[in-house]
Amino acid sequence: MKALADAPYAFGSTWEHERLNTEQQWRRAIESRARFVADVGGEVIGMAAAGDSGDPRAASLTSVWVDARARGAGVGDSLVMAALAWAAEAGYQQLILWVTDGNTHAEGLYRRHGFSRTGGVQQVRPGEDQLEFEMSRTL
Repeated sequence: MKALADAPYAFGSTWEHERLNTEQQWRRAIESRARFVADVGGEVIGMAAAGDSGDPRAASLTSVWVDARARGAGVGDSLVMAALAWAAEAGYQQLILWVTDGNTHAEGLYRRHGFSRTGGVQQVRPGEDQLEFEMSRTL
C-alpha cells in the first residue's frame, strides 16, 4: 500500500480501490504471483511481483516499487534480477512489463537489464489519459 501512496501514477490501481479489498482478495492476489521484497532492518524498501502474462511463453513483471530513500542504490536492479531469474527457472522464454509514460527512471532500469519497448501502448487505468508502454526481454 505504501507503493500506491508513494507512486500512484505508476500502478494500474489506486490506494482508494485496493484498500477496499477483503482479506480473501488480498490472499488470492499474493498467492497468484511470485513476490520479491527488499528490506533493511525489517523495513520494506522495495518490492516486485511476477507471474503469468496470459501467454504461456511469457511471464509478466508487475508492481515494481522502490522507496524514494533507497532509489539509486541498486534495489531496483536486485528486484529485476530476481524476477528474471524466477522467470527463467519457471521455464518462460520472455519477461514483459508495462512502464508508465514519463517514468524515465524506471524505463532506464529496465533498459539496463535488456528490456526494450515492443510498440504496445495502453492506458494505465481505464478512463484516464495517462499511457504506459510495453517492454520485453527474451530470457
